[in-house]
Amino acid sequence: MKNKKLFTAMVVFVMVTGLAGCAKESGNEPDAPIQIESSAIEDERESKEDADVSDTQKQGESQVQTPIPENDKGSVDEQTDAQLDEELKNYRQEREDMIQEANGLVEGGSPDEDNYSFDMSGSFYTSRFDTRETTEAYAAARIYVTDTLGLKPSTKMVTYMCIDPRILAIYDDEDKGVAAGYDSSNIFVCEYCNGDGVWQYLILVRDGKGGAWSVIHDGSSYKE
Repeated sequence: MKNKKLFTAMVVFVMVTGLAGCAKESGNEPDAPIQIESSAIEDERESKEDADVSDTQKQGESQVQTPIPENDKGSVDEQTDAQLDEELKNYRQEREDMIQEANGLVEGGSPDEDNYSFDMSGSFYTSRFDTRETTEAYAAARIYVTDTLGLKPSTKMVTYMCIDPRILAIYDDEDKGVAAGYDSSNIFVCEYCNGDGVWQYLILVRDGKGGAWSVIHDGSSYKE
């Protein structure tokens, strides 16, 4: 019985020794494959991180908008103003063609707004005032144009309701420009054509309801 156990132990010893010898001869140490695998994973992780950083930089660069040069911005604004001025010119001509004179009375009309693209909502500013207030405002504006400026407009009427949205913005603008200190209920605007065919705008103000209107500004903008 003892001999059998001894024989078994010797067989096991020979098998273990043989396996160790094979491993040594092949040059593969147990830790070598683990080290190689760890290095490969690390290289793959670094490569992925570099790719992620590159993608992030590209996305950031694609989201950055190239600023429009100042000259280009000015061109866009000027083009928009030019288009509006052209429409205003056509509107005014149509408005002038609709005016009729009979028995010393002048009657006008309003062109179809659907034929024009600019915002005309501000032209309802005259509804802020009653008939007497608007009549007195236009009278003060007419005296300014004919007497103070000494002009004889080439149009059938001396002054007209303002239709330029850039000027009508004064009613909703907190910065009233030349009319600073006056609220919208005491500001009246109108337009007239000077002797050179250029349309100008008058800004009239009053101290309060029932007060006299007076012209405080004559120009192309209420900001000047």
